[in-house]
Parts: sequence; C-alpha cells; structure tokens
Amino acid sequence: MSKTKKSVIHEQLSSHHAAMKNIRLRDLFMHDPQRGKTYTQHFGGLYIDLSKNIISNETLPLLNKFAKVSGIEASIKAMFAGEKINNTEDRAVLHTALRSMPEQQLELDNKEIISQVHAELDKVQNFVTRIHSKNHRGWTNKPIDTFVNIGIGGSDLGPKMIVAALEEYRQGETRSFFISNIDYEAIDSVQKKIDPETTLFIIASKSFNTIETLTNAETLKTWMLASGCNDISKHFVAVSNNLEATGSFGIKPENVFTLWDWVGGRFSLWSAIGLPIALAIGYDNFKALLAGAHELDEHFSHAPLEKNIPVTLALIDYWYARFFDAPTHAFIPYDESLKLLPDYLSQLFMESNGKSTDINGHIVDYKTMPITWGSVGTNSQHSFFQLLHQGTHLVPIDFLAPLRKKGDQKHHALLLANCLAQSQALMQGESSTDPNRHIVGNKPSTTILYTELTPTILGSLIAMYEHRTFVQGLLWNINPFDQWGVELGKKLAVDIYDVLEGKKTGDNLDSSTQNLIDLYHNYHH
Repeated sequence: MSKTKKSVIHEQLSSHHAAMKNIRLRDLFMHDPQRGKTYTQHFGGLYIDLSKNIISNETLPLLNKFAKVSGIEASIKAMFAGEKINNTEDRAVLHTALRSMPEQQLELDNKEIISQVHAELDKVQNFVTRIHSKNHRGWTNKPIDTFVNIGIGGSDLGPKMIVAALEEYRQGETRSFFISNIDYEAIDSVQKKIDPETTLFIIASKSFNTIETLTNAETLKTWMLASGCNDISKHFVAVSNNLEATGSFGIKPENVFTLWDWVGGRFSLWSAIGLPIALAIGYDNFKALLAGAHELDEHFSHAPLEKNIPVTLALIDYWYARFFDAPTHAFIPYDESLKLLPDYLSQLFMESNGKSTDINGHIVDYKTMPITWGSVGTNSQHSFFQLLHQGTHLVPIDFLAPLRKKGDQKHHALLLANCLAQSQALMQGESSTDPNRHIVGNKPSTTILYTELTPTILGSLIAMYEHRTFVQGLLWNINPFDQWGVELGKKLAVDIYDVLEGKKTGDNLDSSTQNLIDLYHNYHH
C-alpha cells in the first residue's frame, strides 16, 4: 500500500515540477512580500533561509507527504533506537550516542553503550588534562606543545575541519598538524615545522592496518628514533580497536582509545577520533561541540517532518536532484574559519550517498547524490561564480555566514554584503539587450546564517548536515553508511605496489596500467 502511495505522490511531484520549472523566483517574491520571513527556519543560533529556492506553498507539503510514505519517521526512530539500519554490514548507526547525555540509556546487543561512551570521553578528558597541565612529557622531559594527527578520510577531514574552524579557542601556545596523504612531501613539510622532543602523534585507524596511515606512522616513528627518542610510548597514542597491533607499534594500552563498529568513519569526530580537537581547543570546548550536536539530535528525533530542519533540507536536495536533474550542489562559506567545510561535506555527502544500488540490492534507474563541491567566499566569486551566474547548469547552493565575527567590522560587513548580494543576484539576475551581459537569474540557494561560530553552534551545524545526509539516503532508498566503492581501489593499490616493487608480475593487468608501470620502471632503472 505504501509503495502505491509513494508512486502516486511521486507523480504529483512530477506534475508540480512541470508547473514550477517555468516559475520565476523574483515573481514569487513579488507576489509574497513576506516570503523571506515565511521560509526562514530558526534553531538555536542557526537561521536557515529557504526562500530563494524554487518552491511554492504546494512544494514542501507535497515533499513532506513523500517523506511520510517513504517511512522517514520510522527510519529516524530506528536509527536512534540502535536498530541495525546499515544492512550491508549488519551494523547499528549510532554516532548520535557519542554526544548523548550521561543519564540516557541505550542497549545494543544486550550491552549498555551510553556508559561506554562516557567512560571513553572521561579517558579523553583525563589525557587532555595531563597534556595541558604538562604532566605528560616527552622523552627529554619537555612538555608537549604540538599535536600531529595521522589518519585519512573520516579520521582526518572532520577533526582537521573543526580544529581550523575553532582556532580562536586554541588552548595555550600549542600547534596542530594533520597528515593524511601518503605522498612523502606531506610528512617532510610537517617535520620541518615540529620539534620531535615536544610532539605528540595521534594514529587514527580503527583497524590499525589502513595502508596510508600505517605507512606514515612507521615513517614518523623511524624519524623519532633517529632523532634520539628512547621512549616511543611518550609520543604516540592511537584511536583503534586493534590492541595487538598498537602494542606491537609501541603504544601503551592506556594510550589507546576505542572506536566502536557502530560508528562510521565520516561520522566519528564526536568520538576519540576527536582527540586532536580536544587537545587543540580544550575538553570543555570539545564538550560544548558535542552539546550543540546533541541539541540538533533532539530536534531531529522529535520535531514533526514539517518543522524538521534536516528533513526539509534533504527534501529540497531531492527536489533538485530528481526533478530538476541538478548535477552538482555547491557549499560556499563566507567565513575563513570554515574554509575546510566544503572538503568535509564532499566526503560526508558523496561517500555516503554516491551509490547506484538501492537498499534491497537492486540497481537504481535514477540519479542519486549530486557532486558536492565548493570553496570559501569571497574568493569563489572571482573564480567559478561566472558559471553559476551565466552557465548552463542549475547548481543549488548553500551559503553560510556569521552574523557576528571578531575583528575589523568593516571587513565583516563587506563579507556579509557579498554573501547576501550573491544569493540575490543569482535569484533575480539582470536583464540586458546585450546578450553577453544578460543574466537569467532564477538560480536557487539556501542561506544559513549563524550568530557566531562557537563550538556549540558548530556542533549543531555539523549534526544538521549529518542528518540531512541520512534523510537523503532514505529518499533515494540507498544505504548511506557503507562505502564499498572505496575498498576496491585500496585493494588494487596493494597489488600494484607489489608490481612496482618487483615482488610480483603484472600478468593480469590491463595494458594501460601495465604500460604506466613500465614507464615507472624505465624511469627508475
């Protein structure tokens, strides 16, 4: 029955799109002087203006009907209840438990997990306190003042983005670096900037066998030993489930932090993967980050669909991808602090929902996740915005900007003016008899303003995007919590490395790959 209802509502949406695709946004504003206020949603320090999207009073009610018959409400409850909604890996999806309150309770496989989460957070707090109080020292008894995170993907992008975003909250005279790329240049660059006697390395790898992470860690361990370090355990900690491997590396068990199977990498910054965050900004600020995410979790799990911000955003994403055939979605933060946000969101959205197989294992016959990209404003206005204004692609955009920021207020007013002007220009365009100067307009965008970038508000913002990702997957009927496509390239890289090193022949390789390997061999021999 629900499937029939779903197809009926989908047909209604198709008919509605046929009527809406010729509607002009500036006409919608002309006919409704209150449109800006009507389509703005508010949560905590976040203000989400949806008014410049190609939606009418009929669009969101229809989309919400589609959400209801798609089982969105039941799926949200299932996630928070710890049901194993990651069906391809038979796992629960409980990153929300990482920012739960201590008094909450949740059982998974007959084990209470909230107490486990808070015990691990206590361990993080104790370690951070030891570092900041200078009780944990290096092999020459100097205090630690530099943190180098060695990870990749979710073990790198989230913490790196948060640390950059909250730099003004940094504790003491400390520094943070992140190494993810296996290119030796990345290590060489960091080594030139750090003192081995005062540096702590955090190896972030759940399995402790990720080839890029372990190769980089071993190289840095060798460098530390060559620098005279006689106690590796004072300079290396790990976030991993593999105690045997971390022990063999030289890390003490008490300096190994847990990451559970029910936490996906790109949703893990709230766990001990966030240790680099807590070390940089202090545990109290890290706790505020978690609290902001928890507040958004409460909204997402309890608000009705019609007033549910992540659901609404995901429905509008679906509207553009499915009916307007929008191939990409841009994220433009007008905030230098969030310069790494587009990179983080690219992984969050595309690794989650870049799928062509539905939840039942069937190949889909429709487009799923658009390509996610972006850059910081105002730089982007002088690079790719020409295409956004006069190109042939429909590119929905999220603009983000703070209402308040420290520093010269003339700069901030100009920053905000540029952000608001771009969304206005994209929406209304400009008529000209000269076709080269004519700007069609009618380009949709959402503007997200926040009072200021505090740890709490950033926590809410990131949780909002996480839940938006989840709902997108539900609407496309795909599993957002696996990433099998990532695994294939990793597996093939191991085989090709052995061929490059002469450990095996490339008998089964295609002619292109073999020719490229031959070029490498010819150059090195």
